[in-house]
Amino acid sequence: MAQNTPNTVVISGGGGNIGGKLIAYLVERDWCKAIIALDVREPSGAPFDHPKVSVVVCDLTDPTDKRWHDAVAKADAIVHLAATNAAPDSSWAEATGSLDQTFGLLDHASKLERCRFVFASSNHAMGGWKDADIPAPGRIGMMTPPMPGTRLFDGTGHKVFAPYAATKLIGERACIAMAHATEGRVTAVGLRIGWIQRGVNHPSTIFAGGGAQAKGEPVVNPQEEKDLTWFRNMWLSDGDMGRVFEAALIADASQWPGPAVVVPAVSNNTGTLWDLDEGRKWLGYEPQDDAWAELAR
Repeated sequence: MAQNTPNTVVISGGGGNIGGKLIAYLVERDWCKAIIALDVREPSGAPFDHPKVSVVVCDLTDPTDKRWHDAVAKADAIVHLAATNAAPDSSWAEATGSLDQTFGLLDHASKLERCRFVFASSNHAMGGWKDADIPAPGRIGMMTPPMPGTRLFDGTGHKVFAPYAATKLIGERACIAMAHATEGRVTAVGLRIGWIQRGVNHPSTIFAGGGAQAKGEPVVNPQEEKDLTWFRNMWLSDGDMGRVFEAALIADASQWPGPAVVVPAVSNNTGTLWDLDEGRKWLGYEPQDDAWAELAR
């Protein structure tokens, strides 16, 4: 199951928040020779004008769209970020579209001679543990029983946005199944991505409702304080975002417990309940930033 360093990386949803930041990071890596960004709209400006980058406008929900078929055929690795609605409040119809994209990309990846498939999962796949007692050893990792759906405050009350969380958990399982079905020709990494906000992405703009705003609301009760700590402990800095995706793309799969692994993608936040040791062991991911150190500054 060893994986060679990929030359050509296809990134679905390349024009989005994480996609743009990831492309800006990867164009500076010598091992990355070409990036193909897939999106429903054509992004412009940096980093999409870099000579390593080409953009393919396509519809990943259309299984007959040859534009993305042809792009994937050139891939050594695929980073799947795209979703019909990337927000946690996506509907079941939007969730279905997201699953169609994941299944379609996995099917075409399985036709390649060899491919590393990096799936952008989410902390929401395990978000129910925010309000439950985490089983021993007290950290959330690959073997922790799934509990999709984070309880979020939407301005009027608390809600659990299940469709979005379900697409992430099902996507993880689909990646694992495809990796086994191809006997390791496809090796897969599911990254349970924490909070990576648009723009500056500073932990001070993460608030107790789970989202971001220009100025955090004051914490008024113990439950809000607990929620705020949970969300800030899932902060993923821009630098660590690049590091964890790079690690997922180039890690040697022969060191894994199987042809697919799922790891948290958060920074080295003091007191985090997410198991960063698995990412260190299997991917060589060494997060360097800490939300609480940033806040102290």
